Amino acid sequence: MKKSVIVLFLILTTTLSCTTKFRNISSFETVWQTVNQAHYDPTFGGVDWKAAHEQYKPQIAAAENKEESFLLINQMLFKLNLSHLLAIYPDDLKRYMPVLFAEGDIGADVRLLDGEAVITMVRTGTPAAHAGLRPGFIIERIDGKPVQQIIQEGEALLIPPFNPRNRLNNLSGYISGHIYGPPNTTVKIHFRDKDGKGKEAVIHRESRGRGRFATEAMPPYYVEFEAKRLGNNIGYVWFNHWAEPVDGKFIAALSSMRDIRGLIIDLRGNPGGFLSVVHTITKHLLAEKTQVSSWKFRNQRVEYSFDPARDAYLGPVVVLIDVRSTSSSEYFAGSMQSIHRAVIVGERSPGYLLIANWKKLFNGMSFMYAFAQPIMPDGKIIEGNGVVPNIEVKLDRDALLKGKDSQLDAAVNYIETKTH
Repeated sequence: MKKSVIVLFLILTTTLSCTTKFRNISSFETVWQTVNQAHYDPTFGGVDWKAAHEQYKPQIAAAENKEESFLLINQMLFKLNLSHLLAIYPDDLKRYMPVLFAEGDIGADVRLLDGEAVITMVRTGTPAAHAGLRPGFIIERIDGKPVQQIIQEGEALLIPPFNPRNRLNNLSGYISGHIYGPPNTTVKIHFRDKDGKGKEAVIHRESRGRGRFATEAMPPYYVEFEAKRLGNNIGYVWFNHWAEPVDGKFIAALSSMRDIRGLIIDLRGNPGGFLSVVHTITKHLLAEKTQVSSWKFRNQRVEYSFDPARDAYLGPVVVLIDVRSTSSSEYFAGSMQSIHRAVIVGERSPGYLLIANWKKLFNGMSFMYAFAQPIMPDGKIIEGNGVVPNIEVKLDRDALLKGKDSQLDAAVNYIETKTH
């Protein structure tokens, strides 16, 4: 009897192992073939893509678990040193891109400034505000884990393009991923206040409401939007994702602020989204039919030009960006700068901009793959290069501690000077 149980166990184990390996190999082949057929550059940037297949296929076949498969597939993709080429498990998106996918939030934003996790924004009335967190405070530990350890772990998870700006983007996001989390749970944050005193707070994560589904390859995403008039009658709009209903809310906000002196669109921390939403908003800022970009596919190049919306806003526009503004945010900022429709203020963006799709793989991973490269009307390529602001301003911790946002202040100052 004992012998039969052992034999059955061995058979089941072997079957499961074979199934796992089959799923991994099948997923690997899907990834390689998709890039091979869909990638916009037939030269693959000088990388021998067929040789990459021969190098990684036997390693995938020998992989014992999904973790090994995950690492190997991404190692192959990262050889191209391009954005929007990534295999990831959907639940991991909640940790690596929490601003979009995490279900619970405390209402604070973090940036890695001079090697320290600095709180850069605290929304009024949120758990973070009630707990005493303020811009400029330095987070030292999250749930007992030192931030420096989190940074060290994050260094092993960096994704292309491999440049200093995208490193800061990735690490800031990874730190934030430890602060966001499931709703109705708590996070313990040890921080240093403006006087350098160490303090600790246990903060409740609030639900972000009901998420929206884009594809089975991604978990639900969450959209946040804010529009208001600043004290000097300058319009201000901020949102975390280029997705519905942002376009409708943006149009409604413009309609209610027809008399503003100028408009600030704050894309700091915005990781991108749907280009259809970008194009809708763009139309509401144009004075005449304008080419806003062209896309390079493998066998053709397509220009995108748009007529202005009937009720387009024609006043001064400033776009705020930083190292966490990526993808569609870079597309919009780069396009508006290229056609001289907006002045860009803030920090140079990472250069994380290709046109991509997602698909679900057989082993449960989600696969993002690029199929086109946007080119700005002035010929600039944002991928790898980023958007360089017209007015470069870095966030300053001392200013944050005094309640000042140096980047927003620079945007306001530009509009006031322009409309004086």
